Amino acid sequence: TVAIYLYRFGRYLDTSKGARVKVSSWRRNDDNSIPSRWKVSGAYVNSALAKTEALLSGYDEAILLNQNGFVAEGSGENIFLVRGRKLITPSYSEHILEGITRAAVIKLAKNELMLEVEERPVARSELYVADEIFLTGTAAEITPVVEVDNRKINGGEVGPITKELQELYFNAVRGKIERYKGWLTPVYEK
Repeated sequence: TVAIYLYRFGRYLDTSKGARVKVSSWRRNDDNSIPSRWKVSGAYVNSALAKTEALLSGYDEAILLNQNGFVAEGSGENIFLVRGRKLITPSYSEHILEGITRAAVIKLAKNELMLEVEERPVARSELYVADEIFLTGTAAEITPVVEVDNRKINGGEVGPITKELQELYFNAVRGKIERYKGWLTPVYEK
């Protein structure tokens, strides 16, 4: 049995100005407790606790660490760091969702911008020294992070690689790049 409900969500995060985030005191669910690779309903309590903590502290979003203290992801997004011309993102072994948008961004970064993408454990302190950070997800699309724990990233401005990836992503998902039209499912009004 499958149950589906619809809810008008609006913008999850502002993709233009960038988000202020904090590292949450809540840890990401361990994969041996609730599988992180899937969107499991019960696991959303973990995300809700982290997001609520961030909002009550005056931030837009939370970053969760895994049980080993490495960066996992946002409350509802995957995370990427930029160092030089390299994208760094937690690997699946860090208890993260196998995000569709994450996979699309990796493909765009490699194929269109010729960027190296490194999937590996990410230490919390790497967040503070990153050139750029952004979050990816169906609702978040590509959301720049301009501040982590009151530390400005890229001077508090959206970084150039994040901007390039945003433009590519928005064009791809809106059918403006022919080679990525296979990502889309046409929907017609009756």
